[in-house]
Amino acid sequence: MAVSTLTPRDMELGDIRVYNPRTGAYLYSITEPDETDIRDIYDRADQAHAVISKMSVQDRVRESKKLKQYILKHKEEIIDRIVSETGKPRMEAMLTEVFPSLDLLDHYEKNAVKYLQDEKVATPILLMGKQSKIYYEPIGPVLIISPWNYPFNLSMTPIITALVAGNAVVFKPSEYTPLKGLLEGIVEGSGFMQGTSVLQVVYGGKETGRLLNNGRPSKIFFTGSERAGKSIMAHAAEYLTPVELELGGKDPMIVFDDVDLDRTVNGALWGSMTNTGQTCTSIERIYVQESLYPRFLARLKEGMEKMRHPLTNRDGKTDELALDMGCMTTDFQIHKVEHQIQDAVGKGAKIESGGMRLDESHVFPPTLISNVTPNMHIYAEESFGPITTIASFKDEAEAIRLANDSPYGLSASVWTADLQRADRVTRAIVTGNVSINNVLATQGNSGLPFGGTKMSGFGRYKGAHGLYSFSNVKAVMVDKQGPKQEVNWYPYTPEKYALASQMLDFLYAGGLVNFIKGVLTGMKLEKNCQKERL
Repeated sequence: MAVSTLTPRDMELGDIRVYNPRTGAYLYSITEPDETDIRDIYDRADQAHAVISKMSVQDRVRESKKLKQYILKHKEEIIDRIVSETGKPRMEAMLTEVFPSLDLLDHYEKNAVKYLQDEKVATPILLMGKQSKIYYEPIGPVLIISPWNYPFNLSMTPIITALVAGNAVVFKPSEYTPLKGLLEGIVEGSGFMQGTSVLQVVYGGKETGRLLNNGRPSKIFFTGSERAGKSIMAHAAEYLTPVELELGGKDPMIVFDDVDLDRTVNGALWGSMTNTGQTCTSIERIYVQESLYPRFLARLKEGMEKMRHPLTNRDGKTDELALDMGCMTTDFQIHKVEHQIQDAVGKGAKIESGGMRLDESHVFPPTLISNVTPNMHIYAEESFGPITTIASFKDEAEAIRLANDSPYGLSASVWTADLQRADRVTRAIVTGNVSINNVLATQGNSGLPFGGTKMSGFGRYKGAHGLYSFSNVKAVMVDKQGPKQEVNWYPYTPEKYALASQMLDFLYAGGLVNFIKGVLTGMKLEKNCQKERL
């Protein structure tokens, strides 16, 4: 079960090496491109963008259906690749990687034409006779950089959105889980946009990311850590490249004392441990009302000890499809989790369950910690592992204060039978997403936008908002051709000023009589403007 602790880069070969995190087996190597390669990539992206941007939305959706059909037909092969590079269970690879991609493709197939059609906007009385519109147009070749924790879902979601919006995509996966050749195989096997380079996959690490940023894409979409996001944003600022950042979280779960205990505990287990906790919206802070706290804690510990993971399957007798948890993916994330636990315990925290991995492996059991205080790293820092903390609260006000006591604002969940209270708390939490009496549920709806606040980043993707984030939202005003002069054009005169001032006073004073007076004054002003011309 021991796993190699080699870093991804083999200095002798000069390549980046990829390993199976559960077995330690070497899988393959990837070679980073140079500056000439990057220039060629963007040249091809520009050429491809000229093709896809001119296609109708209907035609782009028709092409995207090919991807959906191919993924559905080959989902088991895709799951094989995901599992081998991440170490997650097959059920999670299917439900949290493949399903979201299929569902988003299906959602845009049904709704993209409606989302991206020209939009009529009401025109105010002072602009009578004109038409106001919004056009949603492609923005240009975009750079998408994805993380290692969901290498398929968090790649395909922005890629699909950008392509349906009409943009060519340059995509750099994480060097830890690059799924080498998988996306290229899907594009080629499905026949998607044959004869074009609308999607190019570029493998590499930080230096490759820097070179791609210097290629001056029309937008950068980044999912990853706060530290890396800040670095990308700083480099993008040199060229004023628009950036969308989907960063970390420290998500709270608020549990009031009127909940169904078993359902809520099971929600807490899945929400905190799915993907071995390596989820930006993972529950990392559980707050339970005082009267329920002892029973909830006992039931949660019991549930954690029943979970099936590689530590409980040393004899290999448990069906792989029955494993609840896999293993952690990277060495550096394991070390961070271990450091947080050591720091917390050293400062008085209590390990209620788990707390230690098997030897030097990537297998880490579900871990629950209580008695956490603000002076501990785990209190405010994202853990991104199979670890969650638990504490009690007295009332609604304290629950809200605790939930908001974080530099992050990505997601949250509120659990109570009182839906009016749930709505009050939901509105009071500073975050981008809230699930009521469920967990991570907003991410299951492809029509809902996803994104965070505070240190969790900015921007929204998925649904209509996702398409707009990859679009140039163009405001258009249409007027008729003819001899008519506008009231705001030259020349300015004292009489025009007086009439304009009087018109504004009437129009915005309120009431029907004033509105009529304003319209009549405007007609006088209009007549005056036709007489005075340069």
